[in-house]
Amino acid sequence: MLDLKDRVCPYPQLATLRAIRALPPGSTLEVITDNPPSCENVPAVARREGKEVLGVFEVEPGVWKIVIRL
Repeated sequence: MLDLKDRVCPYPQLATLRAIRALPPGSTLEVITDNPPSCENVPAVARREGKEVLGVFEVEPGVWKIVIRL
């Protein structure tokens, strides 16, 4: 899990990209964010890297979990 609460763009995207490149294929990455633009930007970064975005889920008011299959 990558907890990126209190981080604003472009940091969530950059941290997600580093994690995607470091983790083994087939694993699942969960990104936690409270930055609304990251709900679009983080999945876009994952898709550009050829990864599957399983979903963006609001886990509490103003906090989202983005699930990515590597």
